[in-house]
Amino acid sequence: MTKRRALPDTSQPEFEAETRAKNFAARVSILAAAFLIVLKTTTGWLTGSISVWASVLDSAMDIFASTINYFAIRAAARPPDEDHSYGHGKAESLAGLFQSLLIGASGIFVIVEGINRIIKPRPVSYEWLGIATMMVGATISLTLVRYLKRVGRATESPAITADAAHYTSDIYTNAAALSALLVTALTAWRIADPVISLAISAYILWSAVGVARDSIDVLMDRRLPIEIDEKVADVVKRFYDQGVLGFHDLRTRRSGSYKFLDMHLEVDRSQTLEEAHAVTVRVLRAIEQEIPRTRVQIHTDPSS
Repeated sequence: MTKRRALPDTSQPEFEAETRAKNFAARVSILAAAFLIVLKTTTGWLTGSISVWASVLDSAMDIFASTINYFAIRAAARPPDEDHSYGHGKAESLAGLFQSLLIGASGIFVIVEGINRIIKPRPVSYEWLGIATMMVGATISLTLVRYLKRVGRATESPAITADAAHYTSDIYTNAAALSALLVTALTAWRIADPVISLAISAYILWSAVGVARDSIDVLMDRRLPIEIDEKVADVVKRFYDQGVLGFHDLRTRRSGSYKFLDMHLEVDRSQTLEEAHAVTVRVLRAIEQEIPRTRVQIHTDPSS
């Protein structure tokens, strides 16, 4: 006997509220990135700073990635259909993987340009304008990251979490560009600008690797953390006095904001079919209550 909880009902208020929150967060990300691109591009032209241009490129990748996120979140919210019986949640992880490639490409570009600037240094102008711009950019990015992390935790969305990682890199690129401009303005040491840009690019590449790893884990159905197994075991123990003997063959994976669990529940062979069914339903509901955004499939195995 198998008992399976239905897949996410996209018409339920909770699901709709989460979808609205993710869509709004994606739109805010796009608007913030667009403003930063205009601001930093103007400053880049005036100052000629490679660190500022590195930050511009990072923001350009952000707006592209945020746009992809927006459409991925909309796709992930679509209900299960005949060809996608588990829903479309992995669209978010596909978007995250694509974003990591964009972030990595931008990091490599900055490395190449930074090396060229070290070989052939160029003067930097209007340093204090650049300093003011980077301070504004860092403030906007910091505020946005806090908001995205809050939404990401609330919805467990891979796409929003990846967006937060991108804008976290913005904070560091802004801070690094600010440092480069300060050093240049106060000491006239031209080499500081490209050297710091290389540090920025190293961080960008590291961020790309992290986003790619998380996305690939979901796409390859990597098991959930061991803490999930422990929570399941704790829940099952609560029903030992109701004819449950244990469980085995627990399999876990993630798709979008949802976790999927598949397990075999061992029940006392002396129970009737109705009793076994009832206790299976109680265990299933208890697991889903203990682990939010989880869909559970339980195979009931009579055992002695």
